[in-house]
Amino acid sequence: MRPTRTAFALAATASSLALLTAAPAVAAPAARTQVTAPASTAQASTALASTALASWHTQRHETLGPYKGYFDTSAWTRPSGVRVMQVKARCWGNDARIKVDLWFLRRWGGGEKIAKSGTWSCNGKYGIVRISNAGHSKYWATFNISKKHTVEYWVQYYK
Repeated sequence: MRPTRTAFALAATASSLALLTAAPAVAAPAARTQVTAPASTAQASTALASTALASWHTQRHETLGPYKGYFDTSAWTRPSGVRVMQVKARCWGNDARIKVDLWFLRRWGGGEKIAKSGTWSCNGKYGIVRISNAGHSKYWATFNISKKHTVEYWVQYYK
């Protein structure tokens, strides 16, 4: 018995529909494994630069002094979304020591508090006082130095 033309046409239509519905599933793994490499290193560097990588940003850089004893900076505002802040400070000269305190202002009239503190020698190398869960809006730093020196400091945030 020979198949009729309508049976043949129905079989051809059914098989083509099966191929059409299966085609995206079959083509998807091939599309996912296809990797395009940039033509040059310049294109690769611009591709990396376009993605926002987190890095340290300097909010303030000043030199104070020469002072002896206790002095402070003016207050600064924490940028929105920043959670990690630090103060880098250095002084140099005759075996003095410096103490750096990072202060914040509490909300709702709660006063002020030291967030972090650090002490190091005045040997020209900077020391770091860092907080990793910054949430208040106003911050400032105080310095206590045992001999008369100039203090250089940086206020930085990580975003």
